[in-house]
Amino acid sequence: MKNTSSLKIIHSKADTEPEAILKTSGFNVWINDAHILNDINITIPKNKITCIVGPSGSGKSTLVRSFNRINDDIAGIKNIGKVQFNNNDILNPETDTALLRSKIGMVFQKPCVFPKSIAANVLFGIQYQRKLSEIERLEIVEENLKAVSLWKEVSHRLNNPASSLSLGQQQRLCIARTLAVKPEVILMDEPTSSLDPVSGRAVEETILKLKEKYTLVFVTHNIQQAERIADHLVFLCDAKIIEQGPVNKLFQNPENSRTKDYLNNEFCDC
Repeated sequence: MKNTSSLKIIHSKADTEPEAILKTSGFNVWINDAHILNDINITIPKNKITCIVGPSGSGKSTLVRSFNRINDDIAGIKNIGKVQFNNNDILNPETDTALLRSKIGMVFQKPCVFPKSIAANVLFGIQYQRKLSEIERLEIVEENLKAVSLWKEVSHRLNNPASSLSLGQQQRLCIARTLAVKPEVILMDEPTSSLDPVSGRAVEETILKLKEKYTLVFVTHNIQQAERIADHLVFLCDAKIIEQGPVNKLFQNPENSRTKDYLNNEFCDC
């Protein structure tokens, strides 16, 4: 009989630390003379929901939009440091930004549907990537509307204008359009802030379902929403990361008193 008292259990990295899909190190952003992000070091775990919270003007939107370089067209913007996606530095001048944005999709604060049919909105991005047969088009529309729990509501009116949908339905349609191009990461900048509570909860349910296949990075001002849906939380204030980690730890036992003040009282003295 083997003596097991001296045996050690060795945990692999995967058992103790989730795989990172996005990372920044020493990342700084200026717009003209304004220092928008200051020495940001952040890790986004794969197949998790990461919520970025903090007061207005703290740099949340700038940070999330840096992950697929949507900020590039802002006049006077300057970046230093690293932003890595699957260990590749996306700030490299040779990065194919069109390819990057197909891998890292974006859903904005207000639903942004195109003046086309519901079906055409789903197909808008993918039709530029490859030629689709009619059967493929139908399959893609159905698959991605089902993924956002919208198929039953609109399957009988796919040729109707997307603008005929409610705001909540439009936002889920925007998510379906993003999913159609097969991203790995979905960025969301306050995607429920313009919606009524019922529509907002429908979008939350969609987000929770999507993490089975995707990594989601979610900006919100709603602390209760972050507590409901996040796996990983990042608290950003005055352009700096104050604290980041598992959502339960930050809500129940934060290391920084400023984190506690903000999550409990929405007060930040940074």
